[in-house]
Amino acid sequence: MYKGVVKIVDQNGNIRIRDLRCQSRAIEYAVKMAEIPQEFRMDKLVSEDRISSQAMTKLAEVLVKFHRFTRTNYRISYFGQPRAMKKKIYENFDTFSKLVRLRPEFERKLISFVTDRKALFYRRINEQKIREIHGDLYLKNIFVLYPKFYLYDRIEFNDSLRYADITEDVAHLSMDLDHHQRSDLRKYFLSQYMKKSKDKSLEELVYFLMCYKACVRAKVSFFPCERGRE
Repeated sequence: MYKGVVKIVDQNGNIRIRDLRCQSRAIEYAVKMAEIPQEFRMDKLVSEDRISSQAMTKLAEVLVKFHRFTRTNYRISYFGQPRAMKKKIYENFDTFSKLVRLRPEFERKLISFVTDRKALFYRRINEQKIREIHGDLYLKNIFVLYPKFYLYDRIEFNDSLRYADITEDVAHLSMDLDHHQRSDLRKYFLSQYMKKSKDKSLEELVYFLMCYKACVRAKVSFFPCERGRE
């Protein structure tokens, strides 16, 4: 977990790490981090049946608060347009098709959803639901030291992944809960998020985005580096 930036300084021939308030000249800068034990990673806790409904309620509250205050503007809103969503789908399946032979209906059905529900996507833009989201919110990117949740490894390098409907974060986590065969936790998490956010149109979009995120996950699983970790 990133804690901050520190100075590396030379003090009388000795290399020392100091905070930024130190008056000594920095010979280099470094990121100060803290390691959280892997046993607190949420995918492990879910697999060990150590996540309660109360914890899912708290996680929903954390995510609702994060989405309420994260950044949005005219440029960010562009990424919620139907054409932007279609572009992400096409790009995903273009890469996917180079890794494995695909049945065409997966891509076709996702594109069809966007085409048929353009009004929904523009309504989400008008409701200011297109924001600077986490972008990669699945169980491995959450540490739980209850009652605190640490959501880490947020996307920074790709605007089309960082700027999106907040439902993408909700859908990614929901999809991963299903992947871990905990649809009970997924249903409860969704109900709590919608209740606390009062986001009435999220339910119209979340299952579509769960399917999209599942296709992204499938694509990534065929990358050689990912297959080597399994």
